[in-house]
Amino acid sequence: MPDDSEHARPLGHGVDVGRPAQADDSTGEHMRPTAEQEAVDETEPETEEASSVPAGRAETIDPEAPTPVPPADVDVVEPTIPERVRRPADVARLVVALLLLVLGLLVADLASGTRGAVEQDLTDVTSGLPRVLLTLLSLVSGIGVLLVPIGVGIDLVVRRRGLQLIQALGAAVVAGVIVIVLAVLVQSGNGGFLTDVLTRPTPTGHTGPLDIVIVSTVSLLTVADISGRKWIWPIAVTVVVATLVTTLLSGAMTLAALAASLLLGWLVGIAVRLVFGVTSTRAPGRDVADVLVATGVPLRRLELIDANDAGDRRYLGTTEISDGARTVDVHVIDRDTFGLASGRRFLRVLRLRSGFTRPPALTLRSEIEHRALMGLVLEDLGIPAPRPVSIAEVGPFSAVIAYLEPKGRPLAEVGPDLTDAQLAAVFRLSETLHRRRVAHRALSPQHVLVDGDTVALASLGSGDVAADDISLRIDLAQLLTTVALAVGPERTVRAATETLGEEAVLRAVPLLQSVALTPETREALRERRGVLKELRSRLVGLRPSIEHVEPVQLRRVSARAVVTVIGAAVAAYFILTQLTQFDLATVFREADWRWIAGLVLFAASTFAGASLALAGASPIHLRFIRTYMTQLAVAFSGLVAPAAVGNIALNTRYLQTSGLQPTLAGASVGVAQVAQFCSYFVLLVISGVLAGTGPSVSFSPSPVLVAAILAVVIAALGLLAVPKIRALLTERVMPQVRSALPQVLETFQHPQRLAQLLGGALLLDVSFVAALVCATRAFGAEPSLASVAVVYFAGAIVGSAVPTPGGLGGIEAAMSFGLVQIGVDSAVAVPAVILYRLATYWLPIPFGWFSLNRLQKVGAL
Repeated sequence: MPDDSEHARPLGHGVDVGRPAQADDSTGEHMRPTAEQEAVDETEPETEEASSVPAGRAETIDPEAPTPVPPADVDVVEPTIPERVRRPADVARLVVALLLLVLGLLVADLASGTRGAVEQDLTDVTSGLPRVLLTLLSLVSGIGVLLVPIGVGIDLVVRRRGLQLIQALGAAVVAGVIVIVLAVLVQSGNGGFLTDVLTRPTPTGHTGPLDIVIVSTVSLLTVADISGRKWIWPIAVTVVVATLVTTLLSGAMTLAALAASLLLGWLVGIAVRLVFGVTSTRAPGRDVADVLVATGVPLRRLELIDANDAGDRRYLGTTEISDGARTVDVHVIDRDTFGLASGRRFLRVLRLRSGFTRPPALTLRSEIEHRALMGLVLEDLGIPAPRPVSIAEVGPFSAVIAYLEPKGRPLAEVGPDLTDAQLAAVFRLSETLHRRRVAHRALSPQHVLVDGDTVALASLGSGDVAADDISLRIDLAQLLTTVALAVGPERTVRAATETLGEEAVLRAVPLLQSVALTPETREALRERRGVLKELRSRLVGLRPSIEHVEPVQLRRVSARAVVTVIGAAVAAYFILTQLTQFDLATVFREADWRWIAGLVLFAASTFAGASLALAGASPIHLRFIRTYMTQLAVAFSGLVAPAAVGNIALNTRYLQTSGLQPTLAGASVGVAQVAQFCSYFVLLVISGVLAGTGPSVSFSPSPVLVAAILAVVIAALGLLAVPKIRALLTERVMPQVRSALPQVLETFQHPQRLAQLLGGALLLDVSFVAALVCATRAFGAEPSLASVAVVYFAGAIVGSAVPTPGGLGGIEAAMSFGLVQIGVDSAVAVPAVILYRLATYWLPIPFGWFSLNRLQKVGAL
């Protein structure tokens, strides 16, 4: 968002002149200032001379073009701009405020002791300030909370913003009501979780949960949008800080309550702005036309063709020059919509690793300058592309850039009609860009144009100059995919290798991932399934000696990672609250170490069972030690991936390095997985029957659990009715089943291998059950073996469903609940499960790390 200092500088590249129109820079009603306003608002001095000449780049389309026509002669076609808009940046602020508030409350609840210590330290530090300063802070706080709202109201009235003043006062009232309601709940004993987090006991009850003055003041200032007001902004910040300090020193509020008050006030203010909108600062088309004509563009007509083209307003301008009429592509960037494209790019930066995407521009100036730079670079390279002919500021909240568009048809429209010469020209364009280290980042089917034997770009892209190697390889991967969508993978590979060389083309193979492509390309790939896979296969086929090309890890944060973090946080909260109910050290001191030794022994035997099962599924002989170490390495990989994913990937790789072909390796792992599932299912049925016929069964499912299982089954059947889900099963699951079936039949023909396979699978599950039995016996509980087995299998099911490493959180919760249901005291069930997980999940991790490194060193992985 532009600030005051930025408004005073023109966005153009020519003569440094003033602004064509003036507007307030706080919330922004776009209006020309009256003489009365100029006299009152000292933050925006302006001379008549400066306001009469618009800023911009004084560059004409044709140096010999006639004198620009007066602005009144330009025919502007656009709908009426709404008076109030909702800014995308406010949505981001609302999400941030909400997340900070929720996370702050959770952290304050978990770290109650730390919270009190920090609060005491802050009190000691601030109380040690000089008495004069403390007295001054008290005066600023007491007087400021009365004068700041009055000053803000006067400022809005003077600037003729009555509606905004009403909304600001309304936000303050809503915030005050929320504080009052919460205070009543706390006083009546119904505050629950918030009472423990935000208050502390006093002789007369509790301290207040929130500070009504801070909440109301912050919400009022947020709606009034005082940021950038040279006098009000620093005074308001000083008053709020003084109020926080004096309230903390008085002991009337906890530190958590003060922090929550700030965030809640901000949250309410942003919510009110989103509900009612803010005054639009978008420059109308008439102002855009005025600026373009003043900068030398002989404009005759300006028509809005897209009100939201990637965050820009896009106009089509018609000019009259010496050789006839010509059109210009006009893009207007407004503060109201600027955050939309920048927000998307910011999310992409968070999602992908550094270097794989360009960070968003933080100001209008930086965005417009980047576009101008890309246009000049492409022009210098001799690549036909949009050429900037006018760059200017349109008021303090908008900027305009006009381009001359290149000629040509998009590659998507030409399709198979592309000639070999045109294909060669397409890849020569890529070679020209990369030789000068320029990444375009938008070589999608709609942005690559063909005009005869000339190839042009329909956009400047969002790339970089002096780009790194990864960015250039992503660019080539994008172009290969674009061409493959037009003419097919076979012609693409042939044309690319003939033009660029085999070595250069192969460098793009690890980047042929959908996440690295533009949204337009991903949409086209969804309609043309299999194109990306076939393209990758043909490129890999250029070097048959390379069996597997490891994709470059592009993602920094994925949806699975977000779910993992949330799941781990919930699990940690559940486990920590359970552990606070008893003295864990005392419980472990009283544990029977003989049973703990048995627990460790059975935990070690689980890896032996997995090793035997894999060896039985493999048609070649496997060394037991290395196979055992591979299973330990799987335990370490569970830290960064769900157990099933790490299991399949590492075991498949191990079998390949042991001499199996990739298809046989995958099939063997599949056979081992089938055997483990069969063992699991058989033992579950047997233990369920035994537990159900025992004399002291108490692990009967509740009606809620039964209803939940039925709901899951019905939902699964409903998903199978969805064509896309069926297609997913048909295309991905069934081929793996069919590939594993011959290996299963082959295993049945060797009784020794079959016994090893089934025996290993049974040993794996029996060892896990025995480990849980030892964990409960270590604390004196003696539930039946069958009931403990049912608890284990139920916990394993939940662990497989929870998308956290090793089922972290889900397994602990399910097994603790299950043990309590079969009669184990909760003071024993929780430490028993914790001990079980320490032995079966956490203890093998360091050994897994050592095994993984050792196997990689000797070439076994």
